[in-house]
Amino acid sequence: MSPARVYGGLSATQRDEQRRVMLIDAAVSIMGTHGAAACTVTAVCAKSGVTSRYFYQQFRDRDALLRAVFTKISTTFQAVITSAIPDDTVAPQELAYAPIKALVQLIENDPNMARILFVESGAEPLLRQLRSELMTDFAELVLREARLHLDIPSDVLQVADLAATYGVGGLFEILRRWIDGQLNLSTEMLIEHGAGFLGILGLYTLGQVPDQAVPRLAAAEEYSDRPRVRRDSVG
Repeated sequence: MSPARVYGGLSATQRDEQRRVMLIDAAVSIMGTHGAAACTVTAVCAKSGVTSRYFYQQFRDRDALLRAVFTKISTTFQAVITSAIPDDTVAPQELAYAPIKALVQLIENDPNMARILFVESGAEPLLRQLRSELMTDFAELVLREARLHLDIPSDVLQVADLAATYGVGGLFEILRRWIDGQLNLSTEMLIEHGAGFLGILGLYTLGQVPDQAVPRLAAAEEYSDRPRVRRDSVG
């Protein structure tokens, strides 16, 4: 068997991997600056300098490329979050603060990735599906870490799951609006409020809701007992 030929100091396998990275990086750049619709195979090949022949050696089609882009973003996203989680048992707000700070710093340092994940991910059915999968993974991560650090009793795991899903969904929407310039919040206030909201969800799960929230809970319970009225039947 003849040895693999080497060009420019790279083996065939290494060149393939290099082309794959170049194509993914080009897609991230295009989507982050011009939007998902601009991320065509032709545009990605032109941006990366990789011919369409080699593109189709790496990816079956554009959808496969978009999946690779989201895999890269998801891997980075989860690594940053996980590495920022405190090692010790802490209060819910303290548990949320460092990961949210790390996430916001990642957004500021990599605006292309941030725009793809929080804004462009709503542009197409496939991107919405990929975002939904990532949010589910993130909610599972939040629940797993909350169980580890907050000593959540087994009888409230369903509530904890709801809280994690609720918190992740709300956080994603807040970050989307912030990135899109719809929220006039400083970086510091965004982090503080985000950690505060998630902290309250943690306290709620543990049955440690602040006294100020009790009247609101009572009002919610009273409202839940009222007959439901369909919105389309009003007026």
